[in-house]
Amino acid sequence: MSPLVEYQIGCDIGGTFTDVTAVDGTGTVYSDKSDTTPHDLSIGLLAALQNLAGRIGSDLSDVLAHTTRFVNGTTVVTNSVAELRGAKVGLLTTKGFGDSLLIARSARNAHRDHHKQLNLPQIVPRERVVEVTERIDKKGSRVVPLTETEARGAVDELVGSGVEAIAISLLWGFLEPAHEEMLASIVEKEHPEIFVSVASRLHPVIREYERTMTTVLNAFTGLRVAEYTGRIERELADRGLRVPVAFMQGFGGTLSAEEARDKPITLIDSGPAGGVIGSQALARRLGITDVVTADMGGTSFDVSVLQGTKPLVTERVMLRDQFLTALSKIDVLPIGAGGGSIAWIDARGIPQVGPHSAGAEPGPVCYGKGGSLPTVTDASAVLGFLDPKAFLGGRRELSVEPAREAIEREVAKPLGVDAVRGAAAIYRMVTANMSNAVRTVTVERGHDPRTFAMVAYGGALGIFGADIARTAGIKTVVIPAGAAVFSAYGLLNSDDVRTQARSAAWAGGDVSHVAAGLRELDGRLVGALKAAGHADDQIEVEWEGEFKYLGQQWELPVRIPRKADLTEADLEAAQAEFPALYEAEYGSGTAWTGAPIVLMSIRVTATGKVAALEPKPAELPATPPAVEPIGSRTVFLPLVGEETELKVYDAVAAPAGSEIAGPAVVDHPLTTIQVPPGWRLRVDEWSNYVLTDTASSTAPSTASSTASSTASSTAPTTEGASQ
Repeated sequence: MSPLVEYQIGCDIGGTFTDVTAVDGTGTVYSDKSDTTPHDLSIGLLAALQNLAGRIGSDLSDVLAHTTRFVNGTTVVTNSVAELRGAKVGLLTTKGFGDSLLIARSARNAHRDHHKQLNLPQIVPRERVVEVTERIDKKGSRVVPLTETEARGAVDELVGSGVEAIAISLLWGFLEPAHEEMLASIVEKEHPEIFVSVASRLHPVIREYERTMTTVLNAFTGLRVAEYTGRIERELADRGLRVPVAFMQGFGGTLSAEEARDKPITLIDSGPAGGVIGSQALARRLGITDVVTADMGGTSFDVSVLQGTKPLVTERVMLRDQFLTALSKIDVLPIGAGGGSIAWIDARGIPQVGPHSAGAEPGPVCYGKGGSLPTVTDASAVLGFLDPKAFLGGRRELSVEPAREAIEREVAKPLGVDAVRGAAAIYRMVTANMSNAVRTVTVERGHDPRTFAMVAYGGALGIFGADIARTAGIKTVVIPAGAAVFSAYGLLNSDDVRTQARSAAWAGGDVSHVAAGLRELDGRLVGALKAAGHADDQIEVEWEGEFKYLGQQWELPVRIPRKADLTEADLEAAQAEFPALYEAEYGSGTAWTGAPIVLMSIRVTATGKVAALEPKPAELPATPPAVEPIGSRTVFLPLVGEETELKVYDAVAAPAGSEIAGPAVVDHPLTTIQVPPGWRLRVDEWSNYVLTDTASSTAPSTASSTASSTASSTAPTTEGASQ
């Protein structure tokens, strides 16, 4: 191997597959995957990297030795929260507030049926919540000082109960962290083996419950992330990697392993974030402005919206549909509709798909690894979409007959149909579920899907993408080159990002405390990026203020100019921008005209720009080159309801500019693309597969893209009993 060759590698460890992609200095892209190994995620990662090195034609040690950037997205935090498997956590809090996690925010979910308003799972049982005698008031003054004797006794009590991690969240501690720091110092000095999560370090912002919940979840996931990141670093370094591993955050940027171990909860949903960031880069490359991103992997279907190619960010994220947190992350809606999602018949005799998944172990029945319940992948195989001998580039032969028997037993017989029509029922149900998810993030949020294109990726979505799009009224579907590993590729388009918020109330007058807070956060985050190796000219910083109408509960961000001499006029200008931003979010006429606008908190986001290696485009011919089918395949088309002989094309043999009219099937080494009747596929200069609906009469609408929901008029929240 030439010493001039360099690589950037992205790795996405999902629930079913571990995907890897590499871009070299010439713009050549290599991709591969392997089964995820839940008991030790590094095994699946190394297997995928070995496969990748084989595609490159080199030893893995040589590839890693010439790698200049390695980015990892992982489900380790997401799975820990979803499965409620994490560290044994204890909580230190202010006397009288030990039941905050149990009380939460009253209603537990959106159900109107009170019988379904169940108590939240208690990550910290009440017996592991220790209250300390202390009190900081709303001005940050120490009204009741915490004694070292009591602090030490509280820590000893939790340590004696066998906790592995301690979360510290005191009332108004975000204004004056002295008491929290006293407790943390005792744990860190005398019990270094225990993970410590401190609210004032993690999220020094008002709202006691969200702050405490975030701090607890950070402690809950800390040990697993420490073990995981440490193992990944060691295994890769032992095989020749010479650069630090960067870990993807759900917010959309990367951070170092050390920072990930300090704030593990920021890794939540990092894999889906990689796909959205990759879609952003792809949309800009293709000149597309409004995009629905859709990712169908083995476990879930994740959908999001890019408007103006900018990802939407959700604040105060609800995890597991139960835990309201203070986290911010890219807005991704997940549903249980992946290739491994299990099909079943409910009590009404209606077929359902998911949310349970066969996962990586045992996987779908057709994998031959011990699975017995039919999945979406089994249905695709029985319908004829998948070539049993070409799955994963021929490395795995699918066992179609056992899949057929499972579908017949679990789905077809209860419905009174044969196995093929049972598989068609599974297909139609999962397609409807995914179409509803697209509707949720578009129509239900005020966007007209007919004005959007869909970027469809994940190993399973090539079959379903066009059918989902037509149902939603979307006429263009882009299936990226390397769609099966696109989230891994997307990781390489991410920059290094550090972000921090802090409470800073302001309603007018003196702004010195706001300016001081912004400058302090700015210096801290820029310093972190410099420590990570970024030069001044590679760092971009943005200041924001979270404003709201007085009397409402939640805020919206407004840009604040980054300047050393921030003035009252600057904040008044931000106030003046707020009504227009408010109506853009909630609809015309929703602004509270004449109501005071107040600042609640500030946020600084520092971005270290990273130069991603770009794929090299091919030259497009003046006329589409001819592409011949390599054979045919008998496929039962579920939405048509009949068996059809489809032409089969080899994706690798389809050059840039070539076109394929549906109905047809395009076989790629890592995925399968269905071109339904009335659709046309074109291969662009970057080897993306662009599908266009030539039959639908759906016309774009000029409907407004603003949300129609009304703003909350709940009374403002304050720290303490009424928070």
